[in-house]
Amino acid sequence: MRSTDALSRLQIRPQRPRRNDVMVALIVLLLNSGTYLIPGIVPWGPWRYMMETATIVPLLWRESLPVPSALTTGALTLIVTATVHPAQPFPYAVLVTQYTIGAVLRGRTRAFLVGVFMAGNVVAEALHQQWGNPEDFLVTFTLSLTALFLGVLMQSERDSLSVRGDRALRAERARIARDMHDVVGHAVALMVVQAEAGPLLVRDKPERAEAAFEAISTAGRDAMAQLRGLLGTLSQDAAGGREPLPTLADLDELVHRVRKAGLHVRLEQTGDAAPLSPGAETAAYRVVQEALTNTLKHARASRAEVRLSWVPSALEITVADNGRGVSEGTADGGGGHGLTGLRERLAPVGGALSWTSPPDTGGFALTAVIPAGQ
Repeated sequence: MRSTDALSRLQIRPQRPRRNDVMVALIVLLLNSGTYLIPGIVPWGPWRYMMETATIVPLLWRESLPVPSALTTGALTLIVTATVHPAQPFPYAVLVTQYTIGAVLRGRTRAFLVGVFMAGNVVAEALHQQWGNPEDFLVTFTLSLTALFLGVLMQSERDSLSVRGDRALRAERARIARDMHDVVGHAVALMVVQAEAGPLLVRDKPERAEAAFEAISTAGRDAMAQLRGLLGTLSQDAAGGREPLPTLADLDELVHRVRKAGLHVRLEQTGDAAPLSPGAETAAYRVVQEALTNTLKHARASRAEVRLSWVPSALEITVADNGRGVSEGTADGGGGHGLTGLRERLAPVGGALSWTSPPDTGGFALTAVIPAGQ
């Protein structure tokens, strides 16, 4: 019983032709058959037709088994060339095979088969005794090289699309990573500030302790909700709806949470609002969120001001605090995710980021400019 199972596993099942290959083979068969309908091109004969059809059969496996298909087509075509006169005006099966060599194969395998088919062209011309007719010889080689070139061009286009797809995938992963950094960093900063102040409030101001714990709970629930929305974008089979990405309309709630953490924040908006794309709206929200998070974590500030200034064709966002300030060279904290991450986030929507920390007045001010209509 075991030996029978082993033998059954060793059996090689014939590979079924792909649908595209079947369609190509049928088109070549129609083209080949159509020449018999034109008087004076090639004489009809059942043996001739069967042999020419045999050269088309390997095209059924031209992509799944390209090398055997190409060699079989080439060998059968030479046999037909040696036995049938006059031949078809165009070697349709060979041209399709040469296109496939350029489109599917690579490296030494492709170079070897190109050499084999170029040599086959010379043999075919010798069998037809066309050495005294260089025009036919030139046409044959031109058609072969054109088919190969088109195949190579198609392969290059597929490679280019694959590279662009990989870049888009990496950019999307980087965007999701920045979103997760912003969400988690903001929530953790709020919870840490409240947790550090909790023991003091319990002893000195117990009536405010409950509000501190409520702020911790709210920050945690909000972070979990946003993380579910982000992780939902990674799943193709997510059954439920996704949480919407934050926009400028969510800034009031963000400022409210930060105020609960003990930082006095003033939100001001001037000018006539212009439409922003969803990506630009999310980027604007993340700028304010990251700036307030850094203020809570590092600035030792007591107040901050968020200004949204709508200028012609752009939104200018300024977040300033009265903290200890920091030099521009260390503004990112060396972590590579703060201001550097914001610059990377703003780049796809055409935004720019700058910051300053005046040595005379102290504090830290961050400014982002996002073009409207992005």
